[in-house]
Amino acid sequence: MKRFGSLLLLSLATAFPAFTQETANRMLKIGLRSETSTCSISGDLQLEIIRENVGTHDLIVPRSWAWGGGRTSIWVYDDKGKEVVTTFLADELPPPPQPWDFILLDRGEFVGTRVNEPAKHFVNKPGVYELVVEYASYLSEQSAREVLKMPDAPFWSRERGSLLSNRIKVTVTK
Repeated sequence: MKRFGSLLLLSLATAFPAFTQETANRMLKIGLRSETSTCSISGDLQLEIIRENVGTHDLIVPRSWAWGGGRTSIWVYDDKGKEVVTTFLADELPPPPQPWDFILLDRGEFVGTRVNEPAKHFVNKPGVYELVVEYASYLSEQSAREVLKMPDAPFWSRERGSLLSNRIKVTVTK
């Protein structure tokens, strides 16, 4: 599996209070969408996830999403609001970063990725589900500045905490 991460690793989504996103420096927004609102349990779920610079200045972000616990995770909830847990566990340990592994986003620019994975990696049975992405940078501010010699522009580092995307509904059929 390419760069796809930890799904439903822990019940962290319920532990993250709403203020996590509200107190974050409003420079970055995480967006989630799907081209279709339905898929078969035996088919693939296709998602698009973006990071958008919604601040007033340039912002540096890693090109890689660094999937896994404490980095980027996709959380799934059933129609009763209960977290769905599957036996699928994918995790990515990102390689040591290089300066070219980062991108400078101007105000209003975004960078994204597509996730095309079997529906069974997300859910156990047909039904209506809500999905949300939690994003956190895997790199500290100190590493970015000292080791990688990042330019003097804001960097979305691990210290800035995590952000949650919008929630989307997906119906999984037989």
